[in-house]
Amino acid sequence: MAERGTTARHPHSGATAQLAQIGFRLRVAREERGMTISSVAAFTGLTKGFISQVERGLASASVTSLAAICDALTMPMGRLFDPPKVYVSRHGDREPAKLMGEGVSDTVLSPPGQSDVQVIETWVEPGGGFEPEPYRLPVDREFVVVLAGTLELRIEAETYLLGEGDSVSFDACHAHIWRNPSERERTRLMWVLTSHV
Repeated sequence: MAERGTTARHPHSGATAQLAQIGFRLRVAREERGMTISSVAAFTGLTKGFISQVERGLASASVTSLAAICDALTMPMGRLFDPPKVYVSRHGDREPAKLMGEGVSDTVLSPPGQSDVQVIETWVEPGGGFEPEPYRLPVDREFVVVLAGTLELRIEAETYLLGEGDSVSFDACHAHIWRNPSERERTRLMWVLTSHV
């Protein structure tokens, strides 16, 4: 087959974007697995030069050759053609949300439809927050960064005082409460909640 020789088939201009996507995904998968182009070539019988050109989107490959490369990388061939999952949330479309706490205003920044990650911007008035009853969330992890002001966060029996630029990450199964301990300044937070789906 042509791919096993030194001459690669070059794509016409209309195929360039799709070939670049396929090549990018093959290269990422190979690097994630710690494999070299040489090891993929040895597994598939294809030339190193051809595999390199495919990864750079400079050459098209037959279905048979793509299947062989995917087999070497132990990845389903369908992943090469899946459109990227892109979620967009426009600033003007967001509405304030009242999620929890007193003296708190929230805005959900993550786009609708994205279930594995939730990003929330929170403003906390002086003395506001979520207390006195600790709570848990039905997610895997919580990450919070203080963008302005201060945050007093209690996780189980430990209390953390966080200032501007500080961040913390913890398992959401741990009971926690939080508040703005300042008497004068508002606190601005960014929460990131992650779930395995």
